Amino acid sequence: MPRWRAKSRPAGVRAGLARRLVALRLVALLALGMAGLAGCSRAPSADSQPGRSEGPSAPPTASPAASPAASPVATPVREPAAVLAEREVFEVCFLQGVRVGHTRTAIRRVAREGRTLVQVDSLTRLSLKRSATPIEVDGRQSSLETPEGQLIEFSTSTSGGPVSMTTTGRVQRDRLLRQTTTTGRTETTSIPWSDRCGGLFAVPLGLARKPMQPGERRTVEALQAGDLQVAVTELVARDYEPVKLLAETKRLLRIDTTTTVAGHPLRETLWTDSAGEIWKTFSELLSLEAFRTTKEEALRETAAAELDIVWSLSVPVSRRLESPHATKRVRYRVELAGGDAAALFPAGGTQQVRALEGGAAEVTVRAVRPGGPAGDPQPRPDAPTDADRRPNNWIQSDYPKIAAAAERAAAGRTDPWQVAVALEQATRRLISKPGYRQALDTAADVIESGSGDCTELAVLLAALARARGIPARVSIGLVYVAADQKFLYHMWDEVYIQGRWIPLDATLAQGGIGAAHLKLAHSSFEGPSPYASILPVAQVAGKLKIEILEVE
Repeated sequence: MPRWRAKSRPAGVRAGLARRLVALRLVALLALGMAGLAGCSRAPSADSQPGRSEGPSAPPTASPAASPAASPVATPVREPAAVLAEREVFEVCFLQGVRVGHTRTAIRRVAREGRTLVQVDSLTRLSLKRSATPIEVDGRQSSLETPEGQLIEFSTSTSGGPVSMTTTGRVQRDRLLRQTTTTGRTETTSIPWSDRCGGLFAVPLGLARKPMQPGERRTVEALQAGDLQVAVTELVARDYEPVKLLAETKRLLRIDTTTTVAGHPLRETLWTDSAGEIWKTFSELLSLEAFRTTKEEALRETAAAELDIVWSLSVPVSRRLESPHATKRVRYRVELAGGDAAALFPAGGTQQVRALEGGAAEVTVRAVRPGGPAGDPQPRPDAPTDADRRPNNWIQSDYPKIAAAAERAAAGRTDPWQVAVALEQATRRLISKPGYRQALDTAADVIESGSGDCTELAVLLAALARARGIPARVSIGLVYVAADQKFLYHMWDEVYIQGRWIPLDATLAQGGIGAAHLKLAHSSFEGPSPYASILPVAQVAGKLKIEILEVE
C-alpha cells in the first residue's frame, strides 16, 4: 500500500493517518493491563493483608438496598489448606460487548528451600481489529508468594507481534527491585516495600481467603499490573443480587472498587460468591467485562475479531474543519459523559481550558512554532525533566543505530528547531512500511524493522531528538481526520526549544502542527510500564463529545 505524503497526496489522509492512529494499541495494552487490575486472574488462594454469543450486560448501577457499614463485618478467615487447591480458572473477556479473548489462571504449590509457596500464573490473550487488520496481544503475569500472601517475586510480560517487554521483580527487605528488558536495553529500578503490600493478585486472593460480607469495607495495598507501582484499592461490598453470566444466572455479592493508578481513579465492580470467588468483573475503563467459565468455552474457536477499535472509539463532529493542520487557532466545546471535561485536558503552551456549566469545557488550541505567537498567554511553567532527556526502555536514544540516524538526518545543522524539523522528516522516511499488528514497539525495534504507525513514529522521533540533545516527550490525545470528519486517538511529540514545548507530528511531517490536535496527556515513557501514560485516553474512550466553535 502506498504511503500518504502530507503535501503531495492529501486524498490519502484516511489511508495514511487513520491507519497510524494509536487507538487499538491503547485498548490492547490497557485491556491487558486492566485485566490484571480488574482481577482477570482469579484463582483462589491465600492472602493476609493485602456459551454466549451476544454481548454482555450493560454497565452496573449502584444497588440501593446496600449501604456500607461503618466498620468491617467479622468474617472467618479460611485456612490456607482450604484455598490452596491446585487448579485452573478460565474467563472470557469482552470489550464494548464484543468477545475479544480469554484469560487462563493457574495456581499450584511449589516447594522452595524447605517451605511450601504459592505460584500463580496468568495469561490474557486478546484478538482485535485495527482498521480491518487483526492484531493479537498476549499479557502474562506470574507471582510467587507465601501461603499468607507475602510477595517473594513476580514477572510480567506483554507481546504483540514480534516485540515483547518483560519485567521481573523480587522483594529484598524493604525494597522491591524491578528489572525491565526491551530491545537493546535492561533497566533496574526499585520502590519502597512493606509487609502491608500484596502482590499482583492481592485482591482476588484476599477475597478467597476472607470473603466479604454485605456492607463491609476493605482496603488493599498492592502492586498493580498497570504501572508496576504500589496502589491502594478501596472495596465496598453492597448486597447479593442476581447476575447473568455466560450460561447461567447466579446470586452474587456486588463489590465496588476504586484503585488510584498514576493519579487516575479506576473503578470496577466485582461479583463474588459466598466463598469469595469472582465470577464477573466490569471495568469502566473501555467497558471491559470478564466472565468466569469452563476451559472448553474459554478456548472455543470463535469468529475472527470483530471489534475495530479505531472506528468504534472515534468522535464524530458535525462541523467540518477545513485544512485542519494549517489552522492557527481552533476553539472547541467538549463534553465528557459523567465527568468533568475541564479536568481532562491539560492547559499549557498550546491549550487553554475554561470550565463551563454542566461539566463541559471550552478548549482553545493554538499552533505554536519558534518565532510565532507564544501560544497560551498564561502558560503553566513546565520545564523539561531529566526523564525527558535521557534514554529509557522505550525511547532508546543511546541505541547505536538511533544515534547514527539522528546525526545523519541533521548533519551540519546546529539550530535546534532546524534539527528538530529535519528529525521529524527523517522519522517518516525511516518508517518506510506501514505496520498495523504491533502492540507498542520501542524506538530500537522501530529503527530495526522500519515498520509502524503513529506510536512507532512518536517513540522514534523522541529518541532521535534526545540523541541530538533536544528534550522530547510523547503526547497522547486526539487528531482530526478530514476524510472522515472525526477525531481519532493519536500519538505525537513535543520538543523543548527556546524555553517552551513545541509539538511535532512525524505522521504528518509538516514541520509542526496546527490546532487540530487535542492533547490529553504527555509522558517521558520512563519506567517499567507504559500503561500509566495511556490511562487518560482509555478513561475517556467512547465518552467524549466535541463541537467546533471557531476556526482561525
